[in-house]
Amino acid sequence: MKNSIADLKTKVVIITGASSGIGREMALSLGKAGGRVVAVARRIEKLNELKEIAGETMLTIAADVAVEADCQKVIEQTVEKFGRIDVLVNNAGISMNAKFEETDISVFKNLMDVNYFGSLYLSKFSYPHLLETAGSVFFISSVVGKRGFPTRSGYSAAKFAVQGLFESLRAEWVPQGIHVGIISPGFTDTSIRSKAFNADGSLRGADGKTAGKIMSAGDAAGYILDAVSAKKREVILTGAGKFIVGVNKFFPKLTDTIVNKTLG
Repeated sequence: MKNSIADLKTKVVIITGASSGIGREMALSLGKAGGRVVAVARRIEKLNELKEIAGETMLTIAADVAVEADCQKVIEQTVEKFGRIDVLVNNAGISMNAKFEETDISVFKNLMDVNYFGSLYLSKFSYPHLLETAGSVFFISSVVGKRGFPTRSGYSAAKFAVQGLFESLRAEWVPQGIHVGIISPGFTDTSIRSKAFNADGSLRGADGKTAGKIMSAGDAAGYILDAVSAKKREVILTGAGKFIVGVNKFFPKLTDTIVNKTLG
């Protein structure tokens, strides 16, 4: 991770979902190293706390990635402050923990607005600046974006959409000189699990059922920064995640049984 920090601290890096979890850990690592990091989240008080620790090279922007105008503001303020954008890390995300048939339609819409459209808006507005710098855009996805999981139908669908966006942009943008990557953590010890939506749209308030070993947010952040620095194309962080994706390619029925036992 030391080498990745040394490389990235010379770049202008936008990280969404920076008020907690993996996003906070990534922003904190870069900020404390003196990097020009742009920390984006809705909760300004959390961003202020982060900047106090990370230092003055950090730019904090209160924004909701589900709002198109907020995403445009993020790009404009970044360029106004630093004059360029080298890396965009689309990390902001929300999850769910409820059976499909019991879940309100509004929950699915919120999941798409944040996980998919938030990534789309920022990628769209950052494009001309990434083109100028031969920069990178990374999507933080999930293993559930490669294989559907029970009680995660809306989250899986949104992350599948992110996967499709990544593959399309990779085909379009890489020949233009912009790197496009996607990184899929497994189950990670962050607030995304306790803040997952219930069926009625309320927040769960407690950790949901998980499968396999839980990775710390700090470890996940380190692996992600290494992948960003190395300009990896597609990375699955955990052994359990790689196992599920691999088995699903050849034995989807068996994978149905596995995921139903672990999360059903």
